[in-house]
Amino acid sequence: MQVVVLPESKDIHYIKTVRAVKQFFADFQRFRVISGLPQKPFVEKNGCLEAPIFNTVAFSARHEKEVIYEARWLVEKYTTMLNQMEALHRRILIDCYIERKQDVAIMMDLPYEIAQFKRIKKRAVLEFASVVRVLVRKS
Repeated sequence: MQVVVLPESKDIHYIKTVRAVKQFFADFQRFRVISGLPQKPFVEKNGCLEAPIFNTVAFSARHEKEVIYEARWLVEKYTTMLNQMEALHRRILIDCYIERKQDVAIMMDLPYEIAQFKRIKKRAVLEFASVVRVLVRKS
């Protein structure tokens, strides 16, 4: 993944950034459903998300073909972005925002203590938010 230069912590509105990241993942899951994939992506053994494999577009009572093609393009783009992240950051984000696990449950799976896990999670959220351009700065 590319090197991300983040603004200083005092310039970032972290709570609003977390909300924006949650909304991003909700949209990602919605786009997966629109494009004909399961809502939750499959995570491969190496920790990467499975590349989306789409069926041909037939008649859809819910969505127009253009909407389906746009959703597919976004799913491919977002999957690529997530797969380019550091493996630990990707795992934390997927567990938090797609699997909707509590922080304590994720910490039990990882060999980190509370403070260290919180720092890693914050770093993952901020880096991801800056890559997908949903980072919220203080005014």
